[in-house]
Amino acid sequence: MIPLMLDLSAKRILIFGAGAVGVRKARHFTGCRMTVVSRSISPDVFSLPQTSIKQMDVADIEDDNLRTLIEKHDIIIAALSDTGQNERIIRLAKTAEKWYNCATSDDANFLIPSTVQGKEYTIAVSTSGRAPAVPRCIREDLEERYQGLDNMILLLASLRERLKETVPDQEKRAEILRNILHDETIRQRCRENKNADDLVAGYL
Repeated sequence: MIPLMLDLSAKRILIFGAGAVGVRKARHFTGCRMTVVSRSISPDVFSLPQTSIKQMDVADIEDDNLRTLIEKHDIIIAALSDTGQNERIIRLAKTAEKWYNCATSDDANFLIPSTVQGKEYTIAVSTSGRAPAVPRCIREDLEERYQGLDNMILLLASLRERLKETVPDQEKRAEILRNILHDETIRQRCRENKNADDLVAGYL
């Protein structure tokens, strides 16, 4: 697997299953147009934006109709509790040459990583499904360690533009920004959501 960040906002996502697993996978695609198909619907599904809900039992859908539904979408998620139906969905997704992911097996051509997100950054962690507890542990550690990271990113982005006007040497600019990034007092100001301009001035 090759890690990538992709803009999927124009893609259509089809998710089978509206339990805890289905909802968790659906939230990863927030911002995309989604269709959720399930016999029972969790109340959490109704909070998902741009989501069409089809309340039906997949076992009652004929193969031709299921194939047609799959062909109308770009990414297919099989997250039903019924392993046999998940396998059926994935088999049809493969035939239609779609991107697919299965919650009950390793049969997938893409993985959904554990993520740590702020307004200004995204960090993804995966063990390719071999040890799901590890990404969660790393995610929790990162959330604790990098509190205030959004503020630091905004600070560095602003300084980078200012330095382009005053420091012509690119390596020198990079050194200044690295030093600011590793300054523990500035990091603490960012964690506390406080202004750090006076501290930054000492580097400029």
